[in-house]
Order: sequence, then C-alpha cells, then structure tokens
Amino acid sequence: MMPRAPTHPLKAVVFDLDGTLIDSAPGLRAATAAMLADRGLPAPDLETVIGFIGNGVPKLVERVLRWAGINPDEAPDAQDTFMSHYNRAPMTGTTAYAGAQEVLNTLRARGLKLGLCTNKPERPTQAILSALSLGPFESVVGGDTLSVRKPDPAPLLRVISDLDADPGNTVYVGDSVTDWQTALAAGVAYAHLAGGYQRTPIPGLAPWLNLADLRDLKSAF
Repeated sequence: MMPRAPTHPLKAVVFDLDGTLIDSAPGLRAATAAMLADRGLPAPDLETVIGFIGNGVPKLVERVLRWAGINPDEAPDAQDTFMSHYNRAPMTGTTAYAGAQEVLNTLRARGLKLGLCTNKPERPTQAILSALSLGPFESVVGGDTLSVRKPDPAPLLRVISDLDADPGNTVYVGDSVTDWQTALAAGVAYAHLAGGYQRTPIPGLAPWLNLADLRDLKSAF
C-alpha cells in the first residue's frame, strides 16, 4: 500500500490523545483496578492495560473483564463503575509527552488549524486538556460525542468539518492500529508516532509520515 499524502496544501492537523499527546495509562489502570476491586478481583499490571487501550472505554472494560475471567454480559454495570472511578481522578499519573505543547504552538504559529479526535470520553478529555493546559484545539471529538467511535471515520470527519478543512488538506497524527484504520477510512493522510501504546505490528501500515518523536512534527511540513 502506498502512503496517502495530502492532495492540497496542508490546512489542518488532527491529533489522537492517549499515547500520542499524553500518557494516561496509569490513570486508566487505576480506574480498572478500582472497578475490579469492587468485585473482589485482582488488577492487571500497567503493561497489560496499555495493551487494552485504543478502542474506547467499552472495549477497554470488556477486555479487562475477560482478562479477569468475567463474562462482560454478566457485568452490565462495569462500564459505569469504571467511569465513576475515572471521572473522579482522570489526572492520576497522567502527563503530557515531552514537547507536546511546543509542537502545538509551532503548528498554530504556521497558520495550521488544530483538532483532537480521541476515543476517550469527552468529559475526562476536557478535564485533562484543562489540567495540562494542552491546546487549545478548535474542535474536540471524544469517544462518546457521536454515536460511533474510531475506527469509524465519522469522528475524524466531524473534526475536519469543524475546522473548515477537508480530508485532502488534513493530516491525522496517532499511535495505534485504530488511528491508522480511522485515517484510511476517512481518506486522510496519516502520521504515525512510534513508542505510543501500540504493542504489536500493524499489518499494511503505510503512513505518510513516520515519527520517532512527537517533536519531529515541527520539521515535518
């Protein structure tokens, strides 16, 4: 597969959040541990939780429950329990990656519009952005903003529309197979950040840009 490049001069850059701009895995692990503790169950370690991140809270909770030997159908309140714990302390262990704000400032200074498209629910997303003073973004779409989430292209296309851009003049920056699939489905150029939460090879990965460090974006275009 050939990399898809922007077909027009670049106008907008849209970012994933977890594993791309921030390390939020410790907070997600803390919430899963609390959810499982409520059921008298042990918690997975951090690396296990990182392997479960990327497809939104419903899938994270489902994977954690299956790891613990619980049929998700037998724990219909687990997602609400998880969100109750997570919403109380979304900043637990959460930090911005080195250079994240610097990159955003540089891109904005070049006249590019900035958006955020994440599978994290919108409430903790906004809380984290505020606490870290990360942004500002002209559009933020979370995993519960629409009726679908990534890799469905609708959330990314919604951000692009909000930015008054189009798929041909936008690049999406992410770290996971979900982000890659989303960019493909939306017809958007993709910049892949190594070292995020993706723990396995991505079949057919052909990004427009490969980034060893987020700060590489400052000289990428």
